[in-house]
Amino acid sequence: MSAFKVSLFSRAKKAAEALSSSTRCVTRMTFHSSSYTRAANMSNKSGPLLTQHQSPSPIWQSYLIPTAVLGGIGGTLLFWHLNDEKRAVHKGQGLNDGSSTAKGPVIGGPFSLIDSDGRLVTEKDLQGDWILLYFGYTSSPDVGPAELSKLANAINTLDSIHKIKIRPVFVTIDPQRDTPSQLRAYLKEFDGRIMGLTGPVGSIRQMAHEYRVYFKKVEEDGDDYLVESSHSMYLMNPNMEIVRTFGLEYTAKQLSEDIHKEVKK
Repeated sequence: MSAFKVSLFSRAKKAAEALSSSTRCVTRMTFHSSSYTRAANMSNKSGPLLTQHQSPSPIWQSYLIPTAVLGGIGGTLLFWHLNDEKRAVHKGQGLNDGSSTAKGPVIGGPFSLIDSDGRLVTEKDLQGDWILLYFGYTSSPDVGPAELSKLANAINTLDSIHKIKIRPVFVTIDPQRDTPSQLRAYLKEFDGRIMGLTGPVGSIRQMAHEYRVYFKKVEEDGDDYLVESSHSMYLMNPNMEIVRTFGLEYTAKQLSEDIHKEVKK
């Protein structure tokens, strides 16, 4: 269950508890009012002081509405959970539509971005090659450059030693600052074969969502800021299906060895 769903359930539960408390309070007030009326009627021989009578509500009514609210929330969360399970595509069940067929939720999907030469690029343009995909940004002070150096060393090893050609693709998560010309100048410092992709903020966010990439601006000071992200690399087969993911713990040697194993399967 996602953090959003847990948060929603927690807020609804608190609201239900507050409603339950309010209902019990009203019941107690009604009970005291009725007791006062009876006492006044007994002490006043000339007749009742209050002519309107109220019967205290049964105790179960104070729990009925909160229980119904919680039941409705539980049903909604169960529906979400079952819907998430339906969206999970297991090995052998996926189609060659740019989505992963590995066990677990679908990762990947269609996109439409701009490369460092200003040309439109979609997922279909990358089909036919093995792709090593990385999401980052050119203003990254340390992790980004280290990961790109690792990527460049790995594809060099695969090409020179194993004669395996891997197409490296860098997708920016900072499109406001990473223009096509900025990407071109930056990526040349690591390897001229790396394709840089940028585009409108909405398109970048959509692709990041499809590939389960987390990113968020931090330490903002006007146009100066950092971007936190998940820093994962994706190895994609010629059908644009993700077959492996690689984290920060991999060295360039380990990365090239594992990619070699996957390509030779």
